[in-house]
Amino acid sequence: MDKYKITTIIFLIIIFFICGATVWNNNHAFIEIFSSGNLIASTNQIYSENVAGSDFFIDLWSESQNVLSAQLLDDAEYGVIIKDSKDNLHFPSNDTNVEPYAQNTITFSNQLKEKNIPYLYIQAPNKDLKGYTDKIVSEYNFSNKNADEFLELLNENNINIFDLREEIIKDNLNRKDLFYKTDHHWTTSTAFWAFTKIIDLLEKYDFTITSGDYFKDINNYDIQIIEDCYLGSLGRRVGEAVAGLDNYIFIEPKFETDYTIFDGLASGDLPAFSGDFRTAIVKEHILNNTDVTSNKHATYFEWDYGNLIIKNNLIKNDLKILLIKDSYSLPVAAFLSTCLKELHMIDMRDASTINLLDYVEANDIDMVITMYNTEIFTETMFNFQ
Repeated sequence: MDKYKITTIIFLIIIFFICGATVWNNNHAFIEIFSSGNLIASTNQIYSENVAGSDFFIDLWSESQNVLSAQLLDDAEYGVIIKDSKDNLHFPSNDTNVEPYAQNTITFSNQLKEKNIPYLYIQAPNKDLKGYTDKIVSEYNFSNKNADEFLELLNENNINIFDLREEIIKDNLNRKDLFYKTDHHWTTSTAFWAFTKIIDLLEKYDFTITSGDYFKDINNYDIQIIEDCYLGSLGRRVGEAVAGLDNYIFIEPKFETDYTIFDGLASGDLPAFSGDFRTAIVKEHILNNTDVTSNKHATYFEWDYGNLIIKNNLIKNDLKILLIKDSYSLPVAAFLSTCLKELHMIDMRDASTINLLDYVEANDIDMVITMYNTEIFTETMFNFQ
């Protein structure tokens, strides 16, 4: 028997072993598949997401990429994952025509203006940080270019904008610590910084936060650092060996808090959560999960709810703000909730049934803020009408 036949036999044995192990590990799922009749699609999903030994093969491949010092890592969904010289991982993104999204934003802002309700667009940053990140990232990730063009259109139409990318430079932040290496989100500490900037902005709109300096003072919060505990969305795609693990910083108020939180699309008049900050907002099963693939960024709130209404029972002001958000806003909203009477959050990915103008009027909203990261330019996220 020649070496080619031997190689083929060994290869087939390995394939059959992996297929068999996958069926064994997912036997309950396969029983559900056969009972549902959706055989092809469901089986394909299992073999795409839960194949036996996948973590081992990803780690093996990751080690080979380290040996080769590769910066462009093959990815079945995105084409490549980019690794910069500082071991930060980045998603690629396309060069996008942002004009329709800008026009939707302009129209929405003008509609609010007619009702004497101020509107503000806040541009959250991404990991491609000016003056810090390798040039190779911007060759594959056009999100900053898209954001620049988008903000220019808003500015030309006198829409209020606030660019946190520029604020990072003004405040001379340590860019090494702004984002997770293995995830596309900013860290909790960066989110807290963004929260303090928003509080300052509100005062410019004559919405004074009583004791605002107190709420912005990090010394009034407990900080817990959990080391080497998090493999983010990018790290899970390429393996732990490529960029290692991230620390997670958990921040919660030292001061007394009391919330009543409603899921506007599900719970009706019944609270979805209630209690102090730790009970109502923090998800202990994520915070305390020792599995490094557990999404630590979602420790606050857990999900990107379509509509979440956070009522602070201890705050004296009557300020009600609507935050149109993406996943970056989860920790920011948690901190904002400490000093607002009501914070309403809407995520357009799951809020297609909500008429935003009707919502603003029905809930006596004082101000509307959209805060998106630079990689969110899609029709769904800007369908404000």
